[in-house]
Amino acid sequence: MGISRIKHQARNWWRSQMSGSPSINAEVYKRSRVARLGFRAIHAAYVFKALEPMLTMCLAVAALALASTHPALAQTPGGGIFGGSDQQVGNSVRELIKWGRNLLFLMGIIGVGWGILNFMMEKSWAKQVIGAMGCFAFGGIVQLVYSFSQGNSVNLDTSFGN
Repeated sequence: MGISRIKHQARNWWRSQMSGSPSINAEVYKRSRVARLGFRAIHAAYVFKALEPMLTMCLAVAALALASTHPALAQTPGGGIFGGSDQQVGNSVRELIKWGRNLLFLMGIIGVGWGILNFMMEKSWAKQVIGAMGCFAFGGIVQLVYSFSQGNSVNLDTSFGN
C-alpha cells in the first residue's frame, strides 16, 4: 500500500465523518462572530466524535499499563484496612444493617405521608401506600436480622392476649 493510497483512504474516511456537518450562508458567516464561533464548535464536536474511539483506546492502554506496573501494595501481610481489630468487620455489618433498617422505616413513613397527600389531592395513591407497607415489612425483617446479629432471641407471642 502506497502512501498516496493511505492518504486517499484517510481523506475519504474524514469526509465521511464530516458528511453530516451543517453548512452556513457565507454572508452570515462573514458578518456574525457568533455564527463563526458556533460553526467552529460544531466542527470541533464532529472532530471529537471522529477521534473518540482512538482516544478511548489510547487511554485504556495507558490505564492498563499504569495499573499493571503498579506494585501490589494491598497484599502486604498484616494490613490495617479495618484497624487491626478482628471485630471491626462484624461491627461494620451490624451498623450497616442498623442504618438500612432506619432508612427503610423512614422511607415507609414518607411513603404513607405521600400516599395520604395524593389521596387528599384525588390522585393515584395506592402505589405509595403499598410501597410504604413493603418498606415497613422489609424493615421488620431487617430488624429481626439485626436482633439476631446482636445475639438477642426473638420471642413470638402466640397467645394473642389470652
